[in-house]
Amino acid sequence: MGIVKSEITVDAEPRKVFDIAREVEKYPEFMPDVKDIKVLERRDDGFSRVAWVAHAKVASIDKDIKWVEDENWNYETLSNKFELVEGDYKHYSGTWDFLPEGDGTRMVMEIDYDLGLPLIGPLIVKLLDKIMQNNLDGMLKAIKERTESIT
Repeated sequence: MGIVKSEITVDAEPRKVFDIAREVEKYPEFMPDVKDIKVLERRDDGFSRVAWVAHAKVASIDKDIKWVEDENWNYETLSNKFELVEGDYKHYSGTWDFLPEGDGTRMVMEIDYDLGLPLIGPLIVKLLDKIMQNNLDGMLKAIKERTESIT
């Protein structure tokens, strides 16, 4: 259905931002759109299986979205690749990079998603893209604020 991308600069070194971002189970504490997260499995090699419940609201759409994703956090490249296992999406995958920028970090995330809604028109597609973009922007902003308040 769509691809959304967002980036933001954080005033902290990349490893610190990466470590805070990897603590997904804490997101509901500081992200109002994230209702619940359960880490179903976490291994030392960076793999996690995570169950998400997030809230999406724009105009007439007001819905909780649930899914389970596999996340592969790479400690060497300071990146994460994630992929849908099951849930409300037909397709959901993406990448998240933590890049050095001056004395800080540029977080870049891209999500490729499809809710699998048949016969939706272009206005609904634009609305769903707006919801996804707002949620992605809000997520990165929340991690920026959390990181900068801790460091």
